[in-house]
Amino acid sequence: MKKSVLIIVLVTIFGMGYAQVRELRNAYNHYINQYWDRAKSAIDKAAENDETKNDAKTWLYRGNIYLQLGYAQMNPKKKEYHGLCTNCGEIAYDSYMKALQIDRKVEEPSMGIADPLNGLTFCTDLLYNEAVKQLQIDSIDQAFVIAEKAYNSNKNNEGAMYIYALTAEYANKKDIAKARYNDMIKRKTKMDEPYIKLAAIYQEENDTLNAIRVVNQRPEDDTINVSFVINKSVILMWAGQIDEATEVMNKALEKDSNNHLLLFGLGSAFLNQKKYDEAEKYLMKALQVKPDDINTIYNLGNNYYNHYADIYNAMDKIDYNDVAAYEKAQKESQVLLRKALPLLEKAYELDPEDKNTLIMLKNIYPRIEKTEEEVESFALKLKEINAKLENK
Repeated sequence: MKKSVLIIVLVTIFGMGYAQVRELRNAYNHYINQYWDRAKSAIDKAAENDETKNDAKTWLYRGNIYLQLGYAQMNPKKKEYHGLCTNCGEIAYDSYMKALQIDRKVEEPSMGIADPLNGLTFCTDLLYNEAVKQLQIDSIDQAFVIAEKAYNSNKNNEGAMYIYALTAEYANKKDIAKARYNDMIKRKTKMDEPYIKLAAIYQEENDTLNAIRVVNQRPEDDTINVSFVINKSVILMWAGQIDEATEVMNKALEKDSNNHLLLFGLGSAFLNQKKYDEAEKYLMKALQVKPDDINTIYNLGNNYYNHYADIYNAMDKIDYNDVAAYEKAQKESQVLLRKALPLLEKAYELDPEDKNTLIMLKNIYPRIEKTEEEVESFALKLKEINAKLENK
C-alpha cells in the first residue's frame, strides 16, 4: 500500500516537472510560429517555476519573446498584442541579463536572436521609447533607470547615450550627464542638444572655460539651428564675450534676416542680460515680422519696463544737489514708461490673466505722467487691474 502511494507521488512530481518543461517548449514553439501572446503566457509560467527558472534558456526565450511583443506594440496593425506589457523592452533587457548571469554561453540559433548579447542590442530602441514615456509623466527616477539600461544595451547608440545623459541631468546626476554629453561631443555628434545642455550645466557650475569650450566645439555648417544660436549667444554674453555673441547672431541673421524665432530669441537673450538697446533692436525687428505675436509684444514691453525700473532705482543714488542728472533720469524713465504702456496694454488685451503683465501695469498707471484726459481713464484701468490681482 505504501509502495503504491510512493509511486503515485513520484509520478505526480515527475508530471509536474514535465509540465513546466513543456511550458518552456511551448514558449519556443509559439515564438517560432509568431504567436507572441501564447509565447508570453507560456514563458511567464516557466520563469516562475523551480524546474525551469534557473535555466538560462528560459531567460533567453523570455527576452526574445518580450522583445517581439515590444516591437509588435509599435505596429498599429498588430493590435492584438497591444497592452500585453507596458515595459516590454525593460523586461526583455532584464531577461537577457538574467540569462547571462546563469550561463554566458547560452544560445539558441534557431530563434534568430541566438544569444543574450545579441538580444540586448535589439532592446535599445524599445528602452529609449520607454524612458521618453516616463519623462512625459515626470517619472524622472524611473526614466533614468530605463535610460541607463538603454545605454548599457548598446553604448555606441547615440540616441541611448543622449537619453541617458538627459535623464541623468534631470535626476541631478550631473557627473553622469557631463560624461555622456562630453562623449557625444568627442564623437562629433550632429545633434545640437548635447552642446547646449552641457554648456548650460557648466554655466550653472560657473565653469566659464568649459562652457565656452563646449559651444565652440560644434562644427560650423550652412544650416541655422535657432536654439543653438540663441543658447550659444547666451553663454558668450554670460562669459562677457558680447562682441563674439553679437557676431554669432549677425552671421545667423545674414542667412535668414526675417527669422522670427531667431530675432525674438536673440532679443530676449539681450533682455535677460539687461542689454536693453540691443534687446529693443531685435525685438522690434521680430515685431515687424509678426506684429500680433503676444510673446514679442510682452517681451518688448517688459524690456522698456525693466529699463525704466533700473533707472528709477538708480535715482536714489544721484547726488541731491545734481538736479540736472536727476531730471535727466526722470525724463528717461517717463519716456520708457510711455513706450512700455501700449505694449503691455496690448499684451493684457491678448492675455488678461497673465500676472506679470498685471503687476507691471499696476506700477505704470500711478507713476506715469498723465495728461488731463488720461487721469480718469487710467484710474479706471488701475481699478480693473487691482481687482484682477486680488483674485490671483
